[in-house]
Amino acid sequence: MRASIRLIRLGLALGAALIAGSVQAQTEDHLKCYKIKGDLKLKGLVNIETAQFGLDPDCKITKAKFFCVPATKSNVDVVDAKTKDLITPLPLSGRPAPGDRICWQVKCPGALPPDQVVTDQFGTQNLTKFKTKLLCTLAVKGTEFCGDGTVNGSEVCEPTDDSACPGLCQLDCSCGVAPPTCGNGVIDGNDDCDDPELGGATCESLGFESGTLACSVGCGLDVSGCVPFSAGFFPASAQTTAYTADKNDGIGGAVAVPDDGTVQAGAALSYVDNGDGTITDLNTGLMWEKKGDNSTLHDVDNVFRWSGDGSQETIWDWLDDINNEGGTGFA
Repeated sequence: MRASIRLIRLGLALGAALIAGSVQAQTEDHLKCYKIKGDLKLKGLVNIETAQFGLDPDCKITKAKFFCVPATKSNVDVVDAKTKDLITPLPLSGRPAPGDRICWQVKCPGALPPDQVVTDQFGTQNLTKFKTKLLCTLAVKGTEFCGDGTVNGSEVCEPTDDSACPGLCQLDCSCGVAPPTCGNGVIDGNDDCDDPELGGATCESLGFESGTLACSVGCGLDVSGCVPFSAGFFPASAQTTAYTADKNDGIGGAVAVPDDGTVQAGAALSYVDNGDGTITDLNTGLMWEKKGDNSTLHDVDNVFRWSGDGSQETIWDWLDDINNEGGTGFA
């Protein structure tokens, strides 16, 4: 197959879809079209539809007239033929033209589109007497193309052969990026939740009095709809024993501190391992030492005593001393 090509003297330039904005240097958002003579002749009818002007049915298609390729343009010396004013390109630019095109000669019997006021980089003008003349189709040089069923050239996959990236082969025969696990409705990866799955979590299990727990777009728990407890009210926890201690201040009786075990006992367990030898009770916010039978600082058999002879004022003084001791760790 052989086709002769010659450049149209005035360089037919078909502008791609234009977008208002600053001109980007060397963006190939133009098409440079060559008049051609091909050896493939067609005979038949095609229906052509555009979003702007609607459907043109039963258009006769015959032969290839132009071969168009993406191009850039810079004005050297262009003037308005009527006013002789110098044309300064308007700052209109668009996406790069999507590849080569073969433009076929067509003739459509339908109604003509109305007149249009149109602006391109050369200026604004009123367009009249619309008549369908060309249908430009996507083309590639050679015989290989994305979608021919064979992975070749720069292709990584084919729609019918996505073994290189199952389920992710794109329209240009490249591999897409696997979507993150967030948003698949399953709590996995780094998800704390995945809408609508909350993993059993509720406002109450997170230490709030009531409310509606939600899952954020980043698959984290959203507590903005949760209602905190009223001031001074201690939330429920899993603690069922009231732990008290006697002050060595000469006054008999237990330490006068709030005790959650006597307020609300038996709430569902909800803890998180902090990875540093402690766990946090998500109901109360209290941090606890994680014990084990391991002959370390956190061995269950370790006992820390405080003075009962008055050398320590209160249990809280003792805890301060324990926590301030180098290497002692947690209490």
